[in-house]
Formats: sequence, C-alpha cells, structure tokens
Amino acid sequence: MKNKTKIAIVAVFAVLFSGFAFSQTVFKVVPVPGSSPNSLIAINNGGRVLVNSSTGQVSTWNRINGTQVLGLSANNTVGAAINSSGDVVGEGDPNNSGNLQAFVWQPTGGAQWLGSLGGNLSAAKGINNSLAVVGLSYTAANTQHAFLWTQGGGMQDLTPDLTSNGGGTAMAINSSNQVAGYYVPNGSSQTLGFLWTQSGSLQSLGPAGTLAYAVNDSGTVVGQSPDASGNRHAFSWTQAGGIQYLGTLGGGQSSALGINSRGWIVGTSLTSSGTGILHGFLWTPSGGMQDFSVLAGLKQPAYSVQVNDFGVIAISTGRGGYLLVPKMATTFTSSANPSVAGQPVTFTASMTSIAGPPPDGETVQFLVSGKVYGSAALHGGVAQFTTSAIPVGSHTVVAKYLGDANYLPAKYTAIMQVVNP
Repeated sequence: MKNKTKIAIVAVFAVLFSGFAFSQTVFKVVPVPGSSPNSLIAINNGGRVLVNSSTGQVSTWNRINGTQVLGLSANNTVGAAINSSGDVVGEGDPNNSGNLQAFVWQPTGGAQWLGSLGGNLSAAKGINNSLAVVGLSYTAANTQHAFLWTQGGGMQDLTPDLTSNGGGTAMAINSSNQVAGYYVPNGSSQTLGFLWTQSGSLQSLGPAGTLAYAVNDSGTVVGQSPDASGNRHAFSWTQAGGIQYLGTLGGGQSSALGINSRGWIVGTSLTSSGTGILHGFLWTPSGGMQDFSVLAGLKQPAYSVQVNDFGVIAISTGRGGYLLVPKMATTFTSSANPSVAGQPVTFTASMTSIAGPPPDGETVQFLVSGKVYGSAALHGGVAQFTTSAIPVGSHTVVAKYLGDANYLPAKYTAIMQVVNP
C-alpha cells in the first residue's frame, strides 16, 4: 500500500508540472505599494521588497507585515540591496554636502554610514547575510575603486592598483564572500567583469565590454557581455564552463541582472518588435529565456529585476514595482466518495508551481460545509486529513492553503462529499 501511495503522489505531480507549459501565465502579478517607476528594486528570501519612492524615501514591504520606512536622515537616498535579515544597503547624503556616502541599515539598529576609501563619494551595491557590504568608492586620488566592507574590518579596497578613470565597481556578494563586479583596466577604456575572492584575489571575466552584476552561492556570475558579433547579450559564467550567452527575446540586446540558488536568471531584453523597449525575462536551465508578458501577462517596460530563492520576482517598470508570485496548481481528492456514516475518509490536497511546492510544514485547512474540521502540514506539496465525523448527507469539502510571505493563499476546487447512512 505504501508503494502505491508514493506512485499516486508522483503521478499527481507529473500532471501538475505538465500544466506549466510556458504558453500560459504561471505567475500572478502583485503591485508593490509606494514604488517609484523605473527605480531600483530588490527582494529577499523572506518576501520583503526594497522600495524606492519618488520622494526619495527608502522603505521595505511585504504582503504580511506591510511597510517599514528606513527613516534615513539624509538627502538623495537610494536603496540598492536587501539581505535575508532585512538589512538594506544603498547611498545617501547624510551631511547635505552634495557627496553621496554608502550606508547599511538594520531593522534593529538603524543606519550606519560607511565612509569611503579616502575620496568624497561612496555607494553600496550589495550585501550578504553576514552583513558584508560591497560597492564603489572614490579614493584620495579621485579614482573609483571597488570595495568590500565588514563590521570588523571596515572598508577594503578590492582594486587597489587601478588608476583608470573608469575605475571599479563591486555589485554583489554571496555567502562565501565571493564578489562580482566590473572594472576598467589601466590603459583601457572598456570594462571587464570580475570575480573577487579572498584566496584568489581578482579574476577577470569575459571580453572587453563585460559587466558582471550578480553572483549566487554556487559562484555563478551573471551580467552582460559582447558576443562574437559585438551584440551585448545576457550571460552566465562558471569557473568550469566560462561564459554562456543566454540570447535575447528577439532583439539585439539583453542583460542578466539577478540569479538565485535554483539557477534562475532574471533580467531585461529588447524584443523583435523594434520599439527599443526593454522587457523583463526569466531564464531557466530547462525553459531558456521567457518574456514576462508570456509568463505573467506583464507587458510594461522593465527597468530593474531581482529574484529570490523561492522563485518570487521583483520588477520595477514604467508604472511602478510589482511582484511576480508563482501560481499554485492544485488537486484535491477524497479516498471514498460516497462514504458511509462513521467511515474514515482521507482528503488529499496536493500543490506545486513553476518553483515547486511551498516549504514543508506550512498549513492547509480542511472545511466541511463551511466549518473547519482540521488542518494538516504540507510535506513535498501534499497535505492529508482523515476524519470519520462527517454526518449523513451531501457536504461541500474545501481545502485552503494559508500562504506565507512569498506565496499567495490558494483555495482548492471543492469536493461534494456524499455520506450515506
């Protein structure tokens, strides 16, 4: 019997996954309140979104807890990245001097201004869960360099030998303190991507013109790089495989802006329409590059795109910010219908999405004729509830997934359970 149950569950998920052909929308679009059009946006694994408003106010928001304003006493503040603890980095002008300075803000400790490498400007671009911050700073020689800042070590120059006007910028840092960014080599006028590690120092990536924007915990770097024809295309890079070009949505240019632990890559691309308008895309190893207009019905021009490890995408468009939340496909079955009074009946609620099922342990409620009879925890996307207490008659049985900070609540198709005397 146990083997038959496992086979049945596998069969259910085969059906669910087969329904996620990219010809239909697999994301639900959720507006992000307060987000300014065409502004930087980011999202952490807790579903909390970094929001930049048109008034210069930086805040964070999620669907469960609402908005939290950073309350920075500075002009021209812009948030750039957020980690899983809700710590935010960016830039602002704390002294109203006209010189921007990098900051890190923590929900419990407020803002800390990070100073510079000796010059009059710095800006933070990325942060990891250990509170290591990366970005750019001017030096005393007025040259832009990439930096790594830690609470214990302060600001470290990652490109100390640069003298070029283009300088260096660190864009992202992963859990192993690998840093991705780009720089202009001395004597050159074009950028190279880089991956910096404490043990291996700085490694150049790609041909001239390459920009590296993000790195995941596996060390995969993404960004934009000229291909053999000179077209600037989104790419991913690994130590073993080098650069892989991801193509475009039909136009001549694309750029990869974010990557999660699943290897999902998000970014922007021109399309074959020839309008010059950038569309957001999701690239997956199995599905390739797909337009958000197909996956989510979102046809607005894209500016900034990020994705968390649960497959929730934050996108900034010409009309403001949105979340693209994976839709759940559900099945709901009864082990015996009709049943007889006093007979145990097991109801099985199964669900998954383009990102897979919700995390184990989350709750599904079971209601009979509008009354909650019980609940069960999801395991591998399946929750089961058994009862022998349903009275004689016909009853509408409903299962409800309560949702979490990343995934929306879902209601399964109801079952009309008949209980005979």
